[in-house]
Amino acid sequence: MSAEDLAVDDLVAAHLVALASVSGIGPATLLRCHQEEGAVEAWAALVAGAPERVAALGALLRPPRPVAKERLVHAARQLDPGSELARHRAAGRLVLVLGQPGYPQRLAEDPAPPAILFASGGTAALTGPAVAVVGTRNATRAGRELARAWCEELALVGVAIVSGLALGIDGAAHEGALRALAGAGLGAGPAPGPAVPEPGRPIGVVASGLDVVYPRRHVDLHRNVEAAGVVLSEVPLGERPTTWRFPARNRIIAGLADAVLVVESRVTGGSILTAGEALDRSTPVLAVPGHPSSRSAAGTNDLLFDGAAIARSPTDVLDAIGLAPAAVRPSATAGEVGGASLSPDQRTVLAALDEQPAALPEVVGRTGLSIEAVSGALLHLEAQGHLARVGGWYERTRPYARRAPGGGR
Repeated sequence: MSAEDLAVDDLVAAHLVALASVSGIGPATLLRCHQEEGAVEAWAALVAGAPERVAALGALLRPPRPVAKERLVHAARQLDPGSELARHRAAGRLVLVLGQPGYPQRLAEDPAPPAILFASGGTAALTGPAVAVVGTRNATRAGRELARAWCEELALVGVAIVSGLALGIDGAAHEGALRALAGAGLGAGPAPGPAVPEPGRPIGVVASGLDVVYPRRHVDLHRNVEAAGVVLSEVPLGERPTTWRFPARNRIIAGLADAVLVVESRVTGGSILTAGEALDRSTPVLAVPGHPSSRSAAGTNDLLFDGAAIARSPTDVLDAIGLAPAAVRPSATAGEVGGASLSPDQRTVLAALDEQPAALPEVVGRTGLSIEAVSGALLHLEAQGHLARVGGWYERTRPYARRAPGGGR
């Protein structure tokens, strides 16, 4: 396809795709080209062998880390903008350009937005409340279970879950969001009726081309997130992830979220960088506290020491983004006190709180249920008014009246 045959918006998109495909041109340079001289003009200067005519490209040629002019020009001359745009669209990818319809509103208002985004899936997932859930790849089993359970609960009340499709906490977060959709009978299907709010959908943000799944063991998860929500990248098709692209990816994760939740993290790593990006944007950061001797909790404990909000349950996360569980997802049984309105796990958890209040770990110990089952039950019970959370403790707020089948209240 010749660039001359394209409409104006497509012409800009085609030249941005081509510029993004030139090795040595990163997100910051691409954004400057788009916002200052324009992508079409920048491309023309590059293929003419005079990148220095464009301020953003000229900066690449200067110290401290100059890029060889000949290399840039040679790489550009191997590409045709129209063909590059057509290649992505033929592969079923959406090409979203800053300043054009369809581009995510949150990122349009971001201080460092991607000039271009490639998307697989549905962009409807990018509207509505969203929480980024991140953490270490070397997560503990308890950390993965908590991320999975909390994200299921958050998704059930309409919150989109943003994460990076990495191993550990990221993968568990997406699994929780997918489980919420499966439980609602949705998956990749249509939205429910007006009486049942639609669960939030998963949003994956990756550091490679959308056709290069990393890590490979997440091939199925990547496919499921695409089908149920959306996967985004600022990297053209065919590009493998490189080390510097992960921090760049993290700014997009932070930019898409109303709050960032760090479940488990070591002292340094991508999740700490994502939290920093959120703080730079005045976006709330929450952290799950952990044992002082746990390496997987060292980073989250540091965040808490430095002023991050404590996350003791999904309700804390909802509070941070200004949502109340009962208001977001009204329950048909919100006024029910009898056991017939509760699931077996919810009845077990309520019974465990008959004698005295307890913190989450103690409730897990009393019930013998998994941490994810207890977390889910506690959120539902709090939303229905059966219990209250005071500090890190849960306590009963009204008696639990068992009733016989068919009996009255």
